[in-house]
Amino acid sequence: MTQQQRASVARLSVIMAWLSTAGFVISPLALAYAFLDPDHSQWMMFHYEHGGVSLSSEQPLQFRLIALVCALVATGFTMWALWALRRLFLLYARGSVFSAEALAALNHVAVALFAGVIVAFAMQAPISLALTWPRGEHHREISLSFGSGDVVTLFMAGVVLVIARVMGEAQRVADENAKFV
Repeated sequence: MTQQQRASVARLSVIMAWLSTAGFVISPLALAYAFLDPDHSQWMMFHYEHGGVSLSSEQPLQFRLIALVCALVATGFTMWALWALRRLFLLYARGSVFSAEALAALNHVAVALFAGVIVAFAMQAPISLALTWPRGEHHREISLSFGSGDVVTLFMAGVVLVIARVMGEAQRVADENAKFV
């Protein structure tokens, strides 16, 4: 890789680290805003619906807060993935591509993405129950859904995990070859 290519990768990595940091901060704030002020947060095009009940200020705040806490559990995994990406990009910016730290960060991204899908799926039940609780007895619902976005995220987590393992093996072979010289 030429010096110009390294500089280009470093610049791009710093930009991606900043974007990952922004996502890390914005994700939970946007989610909280959507649950706390659902009538005014629709400009974000964040549509949250469970059990046929759209998130609105008509739902009592205490039930929206319960749903928010559950949703934040899954968002925590998104934040973990974004923080690991930030770390990975900062390592790349320093030229540390095949280091143990870079491979660990890449593995953390894969695990966080995978776990995030599983946790988000599991959190749908308490979220839907909280949002439908005010309907009263015999009208409360528990819903679960698994969509194409979840499949894509699981696939991407698998791809990242395989890339991390391939990079780890490449580093192991390079280290082994360096010992023979």
